[in-house]
Amino acid sequence: MSVPTQDVLIVHPNEGRRAALAEVLGVHRVVAVESQVEATRRMESTAPTLIIAPPENARRFLRHVDRAAPEAVRVFVCSQSDRQGLEELVETAAEGHVFNTLDDSLTVSELGRRLTSILQHRSSARVTPASTLAVRFRLNGVTYPSGCLDVGNFGAALRVPLTASIGAFIQGTALEDLVFERHGKTVLQVPRAFIRHAQQVHATQQPYLRLGITWGEGLDEPVTAPTSRMRDPVIVLALLRKAVRRETPVWLHYLDTPSSHFRLDAPVVELQDGRAVLRGLNDGAFPADVGDVLQLSFEVGGQSYSGATSVLRRGDNDVALSVPRSVGLQNRRGLQRFRLGPDHRFLVTFHAPINGERITRSVLDLSGRGFAFPFDASCEVLPAGSQLEVSLLLPDGSEVPCRAEVRSVDAVNTDSRFDRSLRPYRCGVRLLEVPTKIRDAIHDAFMASRSGASRDGGQEKLADIWKMMEESHYTFHPDYPFGGEAGYLDALEHTHRRLAEAKDLGRSILYADAGAIMGHVGGLRMHSRSWLVQHLAVRPGYHRHEQIANDLTALAVEMGEAIEDVEFLRYMWRSDNRWPNRLGTWLARVMENRGFSMLRAFHYMRLPLELAPQAPATMLTVREGTSEDRAWLEAHLRARGEVVRVLAEDLQAEPDAEDQMRARFAAAGLYRDRRMFVVDGEHGPLALALVEEASPGLSYIEVTNGFWLEVADRSHPLAKRALETLVHRCIAHARARGRPSAVGLVADEDAPLLASMGFGDQGRFCEWIFHRSMVRRWCDLWRSLFERLSRPRRASAQPSSEDASCT
Repeated sequence: MSVPTQDVLIVHPNEGRRAALAEVLGVHRVVAVESQVEATRRMESTAPTLIIAPPENARRFLRHVDRAAPEAVRVFVCSQSDRQGLEELVETAAEGHVFNTLDDSLTVSELGRRLTSILQHRSSARVTPASTLAVRFRLNGVTYPSGCLDVGNFGAALRVPLTASIGAFIQGTALEDLVFERHGKTVLQVPRAFIRHAQQVHATQQPYLRLGITWGEGLDEPVTAPTSRMRDPVIVLALLRKAVRRETPVWLHYLDTPSSHFRLDAPVVELQDGRAVLRGLNDGAFPADVGDVLQLSFEVGGQSYSGATSVLRRGDNDVALSVPRSVGLQNRRGLQRFRLGPDHRFLVTFHAPINGERITRSVLDLSGRGFAFPFDASCEVLPAGSQLEVSLLLPDGSEVPCRAEVRSVDAVNTDSRFDRSLRPYRCGVRLLEVPTKIRDAIHDAFMASRSGASRDGGQEKLADIWKMMEESHYTFHPDYPFGGEAGYLDALEHTHRRLAEAKDLGRSILYADAGAIMGHVGGLRMHSRSWLVQHLAVRPGYHRHEQIANDLTALAVEMGEAIEDVEFLRYMWRSDNRWPNRLGTWLARVMENRGFSMLRAFHYMRLPLELAPQAPATMLTVREGTSEDRAWLEAHLRARGEVVRVLAEDLQAEPDAEDQMRARFAAAGLYRDRRMFVVDGEHGPLALALVEEASPGLSYIEVTNGFWLEVADRSHPLAKRALETLVHRCIAHARARGRPSAVGLVADEDAPLLASMGFGDQGRFCEWIFHRSMVRRWCDLWRSLFERLSRPRRASAQPSSEDASCT
């Protein structure tokens, strides 16, 4: 599937530049000459595929090329500072010549990459549609109908009626919203393409305008999350070191010309005179001088970072740059891709949209909403924007049809830094609809790819999991004690089974060794867009209990990220559990990002209803919450800076998210809802209670059946009475629902009040909520902690299995 070797002719007066270009294109048959006269003689003996030349006498040189090598790709290398050369190229293009232009100030390695891309585009197949394709596009606000002559992976030839003025179709002009249709059905959608050439054709009875167009390798994904700033120099240096270790490209550009990037070759982070600097190679083409301020950008773990740097030194062979003091983190809304394990193979089958050829391929990698597969661009055409009717063969042998769209077409990367040959292409596809069976199969494959010892706990009986939890000496809730008859297990088993069938609402993950259950963790859609990690328990005394806790927790977090509509991840821990508290608070402190994360503490208060006090006869009036109260609560929380809580817990003024959550749980045979009780003050709500309601067992500590208290003004003389009234109302509500106890999740200030009413304090909890864009960094920090734990250390530092347990 590799693209065949091609003949390349390089024309350049500078011997060093000729040699460098010949080296980066060494996998091809390269001939390098000094003058255009010698190049003309070479072309007459052998017609090259690619010609690289300077802009001098471009028009005269292209006349020789048109005669000797009419099919060759023409590339002129011209510096942006060469005004005479640029004017020559503009005049050449005005005569109708078609060619590519590259900036001669780019590094040799970057020029090589761009030239390789041009050759790959050149080698891409072009096919004639199996049947007539109607095309329409917009140009300067006017919609033009046309036909399709042929299509490639990166461009097409259109047949435009001569009623259109040829003067409108100038080379380089952008065409918007191209739609290719067959019998009224969309086959290919391209948001933007560019005109390469326009030619009048009179050889037929109906003369027409032949329009050659080109487009990019993929469809741009919109960026929805804003950029945040990381200002810790230590973290910035660590990120840059990680990027260099992973051989991630480091890009630079001037602040006033962001469209012209150049790459830093062979970057290294090292100490010079006690100061960290970024050093790279200088092959003579590095454009910046000492003192210039540049913008530096790189990617790590799927996140994009950028910051300001300055040129400290520019030598003959290397260049030294300062390390940015802060970097901007671009939170991109995307799903992580993963490679498949040997037991989870997917096959995709579809008919090519252009020529109707039936194609079957093995899937390379997957995400929750897409996948990629290889194809041969030299004979197959799958341009970005193609609409596909695909059939996926799942690992269990079933075949499920669905609709998809090609999002990207690019070359397969090679792991060898020395292998610069052209590789097969990969086609990135986005699923336009994800049937439940495909979604669950993808998530199961993701779990297997992350941890071979982990499996779906939904297929296991809850009684067996419960026994392991009992042996781990972990206490979930006084209403669910271990031992005895455990009559509550039937209700918990029902919830366990329902969640096993609706895997996007909750997950049970087991860690097994030799068939025995060694650990467990659960995930729950706590609210419509938040995923709660809970129920972590590891069998005590097992020699790998730290690693099991690491694998299970990280897997539960990544499973939440794999669900496309989950925006926030969260987990809780007891403050008096030494190890989880140290770990959780450290992560929250290091990863703190205002607007994207939130750490809060609360007391877990429980009251058995048989011990509930009688409500006093003179209580304040309590009413059900209304839409106006929801608007007040949202404004109240936003004023306190708790925007993350508003978004993560569906506390917006409009109840749409709550309604959707209620419907999703009801469709799975489960119950999930929320009530609001309000005590009014003089000018609006004085205090209110948010009461969570759910089927028993969604959370074993029953945070989904607890209440939260919010006070408008604690200094108000009736604030304490209002809170007491709301607590009595919550107790009565729990009794009406048949709950064995009332659970309050309250702030430190309200714990004494509930204690005076008979509530027992089960301990102080912390909860860490963070946006999905921070998951990659969370996983890196989490794994680095456990890698440190795996090193030899004193026995006193070993965390116990109980310490390793979260909620």
